Amino acid sequence: MRFTIAIACVIAVLVMACASDPSAQPQQFPTIFSVRAEGSTTTTPTPPANHPPIPQPGESAATAAETASTPLPLTTEQTLQPGSTAVPTASAEVPNPTSIHSGLPKKPIPLFVHVASIPAELPEYTRRDWNHWTDADRDCQYARNEVLIEESLSTVTFSTGDRCRVATGRWLASYTNTVVTDPGKIDIDHMVPLDNAHQSGAWQWSAERKELYANYLDDPQHLIAVTASANRSKGARAPDTWKPKDQSYWCQYAIDWVSIKNTWHLTVTEPEYDALAVMLATCENPHVLTVSPDNSGTAPSAPRATSTPVPPPLTPTTTTYASCETAQAAGETRIQGSQGNGPGFPKSMVPSARDSDGDGVVCER
Repeated sequence: MRFTIAIACVIAVLVMACASDPSAQPQQFPTIFSVRAEGSTTTTPTPPANHPPIPQPGESAATAAETASTPLPLTTEQTLQPGSTAVPTASAEVPNPTSIHSGLPKKPIPLFVHVASIPAELPEYTRRDWNHWTDADRDCQYARNEVLIEESLSTVTFSTGDRCRVATGRWLASYTNTVVTDPGKIDIDHMVPLDNAHQSGAWQWSAERKELYANYLDDPQHLIAVTASANRSKGARAPDTWKPKDQSYWCQYAIDWVSIKNTWHLTVTEPEYDALAVMLATCENPHVLTVSPDNSGTAPSAPRATSTPVPPPLTPTTTTYASCETAQAAGETRIQGSQGNGPGFPKSMVPSARDSDGDGVVCER
């Protein structure tokens, strides 16, 4: 009996010794403890720093490692406070603010015009009533050369030492989007042609105001350099019967056309209105053509809210003479015309003289 008890004790000691041998037990992870509100404890396994991540059921070790190395994104509501150890949970990707607004429509820009029919009893248009080109600042560079100088993409040269007439330059002709270097192949076009202005209400203007319009330089879109062929193709036609060959210019063309008509209190016809709306539809930033609220079917008598200031009336800057001989005897300075064979006097100086070539210079010799 005693022998049996002794053997049992030996076996018990051996079992306890095996249980206390670390090599005989599977590896255990250290534990961290958190105290519950009730005072009890629970353990949460935490892998050691050098231990590989634990794969989840059905997950490979490689996938587990990749997942563990990928940082979890923060949502707009999950911002870590100073000292916080909370780990944010994965959430849907936060949209890019730029992509949110990029598809939003832009606010349309209103353009007002005054619609009216061409008067049935319209006086005949006569080009010589629109005196051009003139030299308003008396620097010997008449309006055509002023535009050539202003719009050249390179420094211009002059044909004479007095720097009156442009000899060479480089111009981008807007209607055709072509580059021209010979000023002889360039025409200076009135964005809204003289005859069209005449039909749109300018028939009732004074001679001084017509001259101001024909030579107006304060608006860079009023007179523009274009190819001679495009200018002749356009003639006096409105957008309902002629549009620039370069369709990428349609938007700017329509905006400038409307702006000039508003500035000078000129009307548009219904077909012209429809054509302008088509051209404005090509604008990247939408423009909406609208009939002016004060539209009454006749030429407007006051500027509208969207109009630019009306150009001031032309104030004569030269003395007028009855003949070329009188101007010559008074010692007036002669200027070079664009078409004539020699220098002459501005048409406004000798109104009675005939300007046969239409260059605004008379008494040429």
